[in-house]
Amino acid sequence: MKKKIVLIGGGSYNWTPKLARDLFVRQGLAGSELVLVDIDPEALALLERYCTELAAKCGTGWSVRAAELDDALEDAEFVCISISTGDVEAMHLDYTIPEEFGVYHTVADTVGPGGISRTLRNVPVFLEIARRMERLCPDAWLVHVTNPLNQLTQAVAQETSIKVAGLCHNYAGTASFLAAYFGVEPEDIEAVSVGVNHGSWLKGLTVKGRQVDPSELTVEKYLRFELEKKGAIETNTADDDIEAMFDEDQSLGFLLGVELFQQLGYFPVGSAPHVAENFPYYLNSQETIDRHRIRRKGVLPVRRDGKNRKKQEIIDQLEGRAEWPELKPSAEGLSIAAESLRTGVPSRVMATMANGGQVSNLQKGTPVETWASVDRNGLHPITSGPVPTSLLGLIQSVSTEIELAVEAAIRGDRQLVEQALYVSPMLADKDCAADLADRLLEAQRQYLPQFDF
Repeated sequence: MKKKIVLIGGGSYNWTPKLARDLFVRQGLAGSELVLVDIDPEALALLERYCTELAAKCGTGWSVRAAELDDALEDAEFVCISISTGDVEAMHLDYTIPEEFGVYHTVADTVGPGGISRTLRNVPVFLEIARRMERLCPDAWLVHVTNPLNQLTQAVAQETSIKVAGLCHNYAGTASFLAAYFGVEPEDIEAVSVGVNHGSWLKGLTVKGRQVDPSELTVEKYLRFELEKKGAIETNTADDDIEAMFDEDQSLGFLLGVELFQQLGYFPVGSAPHVAENFPYYLNSQETIDRHRIRRKGVLPVRRDGKNRKKQEIIDQLEGRAEWPELKPSAEGLSIAAESLRTGVPSRVMATMANGGQVSNLQKGTPVETWASVDRNGLHPITSGPVPTSLLGLIQSVSTEIELAVEAAIRGDRQLVEQALYVSPMLADKDCAADLADRLLEAQRQYLPQFDF
């Protein structure tokens, strides 16, 4: 029987081409089967055709097919989920409704009102998939790339027996920035990560084994680097593809990170839009956002336009009007983990998993993002020690919000939604938590079967 890898959300124009190529070029995965699942039949048919041709070009013996969910999951070895329940129209509401209550989201996919709303939509879908996995492929790993990564990982780990981890490329992007800044290769950057996804921090940051001194990475030197660098920093992740579709603006992606490094002594993982959402001060007014050169990504129309452009690019490649991508792996960690699970050859990925002690001063069971080793027996979080004192209160506040959002999503409990909003660092006006909860729930009610409206 062929080894089966399932990609749920396989009709994604942004994610599927990159993840499929990564899998196809790994020699340790040669001869496998990729099964695509999606609720959009048009997108699914196009990506099935695309991946079939891409597999042939890679020449590693993969087969590709589309299937219904249960058929796909039966006897699967490895399952990846890349979805967004409600698509960009629902995301747009996550972004715009909170702004009416003074919350200036920059991404709205992880924390704050937008992250809570997205949690409520995606958790029921994830749990349904995980429960089918318990029946059809109970030994398979669920390794997903869906936001909010923390909440979805926790929900599956807490409510099911399925082995689960979330993978994010923000560490790869941060390492690429630091490598460009110091004039080295990304593999020359080394650090321990502690915290939660889109809110983790680098401890023991070294360049070629040498500890970085704060005097080497200052705002003044960073601004000089931005002025002198030639071309964009490329990390070769799905986010980079998306960003390349949009016009450049006057934001400085890592200025906030450098500012925080100077203040706290630790460098945050990720660029400013994600980092800022853990610090309500930076998003309490448009003036503050502008002063720190933080980009507000927005959703409509840019994401819809970007998806349409990516779809056309895929069609153009299939019809010979555009070049196919270079057949080499990207910086995404999915194929690395899949190959080690198959072959047993050890590797290392940055993973979000339930805290079993890898971060010593955060609550057990809460999702945390650290290095994990991977082998035939699974993903194994690597001990990363404590969150530094200067960051502990911040991360604990975010973790509390995550816990409440997950419980609200599982139980369909409106009061817990309000509590999650109330404790969220991003919501400055606590008096509006009840009204904001009602607005978000009503706006997304078609995607919230667990709530009694």
